[in-house]
Amino acid sequence: MFNLKLDFYKSNNTVYPNNVVKWATLFLFEILFFPSLIYSQTKDAETAKANKERFEYTLFKNPKIKMKVGGYIQPWIQYAQWNPGSTNEAGEVKTSDVGMSVRRLRLGTAFTFGKKVKLNFGLGENNFNAKGKTFPFLKILDLYATYNISKPFAVAFGKSTYDGLSRYTATSTSTMMQTDLPLIALPNLNYTDDLTRELSLVFLGDIGKLNYRMVFIHPFSFSYTGAHPAEPKPGASQFTDEFNNLQYATYIKYDFLEKENNRGPNFRGTYLGAKKILSLGVGAKYQHDALYSIENTSTNYHDMNLWSADLYWDHPVTSAFVAATSAYIGYFNYDFGPNYLRNIGVNNPAYGMDNGYDNLNGSGNYFPFMGSGESVYAHFGVLFNKMGTQTNWGQLEPYAVIQTSNFDALKENMVIGNLGVSWYLKDHYSKISLDVQNRPIFSNTTYKETDRKYMCILQYQYILH
Repeated sequence: MFNLKLDFYKSNNTVYPNNVVKWATLFLFEILFFPSLIYSQTKDAETAKANKERFEYTLFKNPKIKMKVGGYIQPWIQYAQWNPGSTNEAGEVKTSDVGMSVRRLRLGTAFTFGKKVKLNFGLGENNFNAKGKTFPFLKILDLYATYNISKPFAVAFGKSTYDGLSRYTATSTSTMMQTDLPLIALPNLNYTDDLTRELSLVFLGDIGKLNYRMVFIHPFSFSYTGAHPAEPKPGASQFTDEFNNLQYATYIKYDFLEKENNRGPNFRGTYLGAKKILSLGVGAKYQHDALYSIENTSTNYHDMNLWSADLYWDHPVTSAFVAATSAYIGYFNYDFGPNYLRNIGVNNPAYGMDNGYDNLNGSGNYFPFMGSGESVYAHFGVLFNKMGTQTNWGQLEPYAVIQTSNFDALKENMVIGNLGVSWYLKDHYSKISLDVQNRPIFSNTTYKETDRKYMCILQYQYILH
C-alpha cells in the first residue's frame, strides 16, 4: 500500500495538500509525454495480462483491490467578437480577440474494493489562459465513495458531480458531441458548486428500466468557490450564502430501449451509435432562502425552485453514409425569485467594461444564460460512417444547438445557437471539434436585443485510456 505524507499551503483562502499537487503535476507530465511509463500496449494478450497482474500485485497485496487511472485534456483556440465596450488588460476598448487556452484538464483515479465499494479521486481545473489560471495549478475536484448495496439501491457520499434536475446537469464533459455543456442545465455554476462539483449524499439505483437519484447537497460558501455576485438591483433577486441551507435535487429517468449504465454520477453525452437509447427524464432542485432581494430598506429572501423534463435519443443507423443520430430536448422552468438574471462568458478573454456603452451582457463573450423564467434547449447531430477504405480517417458528426429562454428580466426572448462538427479520430479518445456560436446583445435600458456577436472555437480532446 502507499504511504503518503501531506503538508499544506494556502492559496486564495483555500488549503491544498502540497505534496499532492506536486505529485499530480509530475503525473500529468508523465501521461502526456511518457505514456509508456503508465501502461504498455502489446499485441501479445498473454504478456499484457501478465503485465496487468504484475502491476496490480505490485500496488496491492489483495487481488480484490483494483485501481484505474484516467484523465483528459481539452486545448482551445478561440476567436471571439467582443461585446460593445469590452476592454483589454490595458483598459483599451476592443472589438475582437484570438486566444489559446486549456478549457479543461482532468486526472482521475478509481479504486475498487471487491464488488460493492468504489472510491474516486480526481484532480483538475478549467480555463488555463492568458487572463486566468496558470500551470501547474491543480485542485481536488472529485473525492467520493460509492457503496453498491444492490442493483435497486446504492449510496454515494463526498465531493462529486452527482446532481439532479436534468440529464445534462450531471453530464460527462468528455463525451459531448459539442465543445461545451448546455449552461442552462447548470443553475448554480461556480456560485454554490465548484466546477459543477458539490458536497453531497446520494441515494440512487435501478428498478427495471427506471433509474433514480435523490441528492442532498451542502452548498459551498462564496469564500470557497470565489463567487462575487453583484448586489441585487431594485426588484431583482441575487444569490446569498448567508444561510447555506441544504439543496434537495432529484432526477428520474426511464429507458425505453437499451438500459444505460447509471452507476456513476455522469450521464453520457453521445454513444456514437454503440447503443440504442431513448430515455425520458424529469427532475427538480430546491433550496430554501437561496436568494434575496431589497425593496426600499427591507430584505426579502426567496427559495430556489427549479424543475425540468427532457428526452434523449442516441441510435445507430444502417445506411450508405450515416452511422448514427443523436438528439436531446429539455424544458427548464426556473424560479430564482423576482427578475433574477445572470450573465456568463465561457473562457471570457476580456478584462473589463467601458460603462459608456448600453450593454446588459457585460464584457467579452458574456450573455444572459440563466434567469427566472422558462427555457427550451435542444441539440441534434448526425454521425457519418468511417472515412477511408484502407486507412481509418475517423468519423464526422455535424451538429446544431439552440436555446431559447423567456426570462422575466428581459423584454424579448434570449436565443443563442451553435453550429459545429466533431471529427472523431478515435471515438471520444481523440477528436477535433469546430464550433461557431451566435449570441445576442441586450440593452441595459430597454432590455431588448440590439445586436448579435459570433464566437468560434477549435478544440482538440485527448483521453488517456
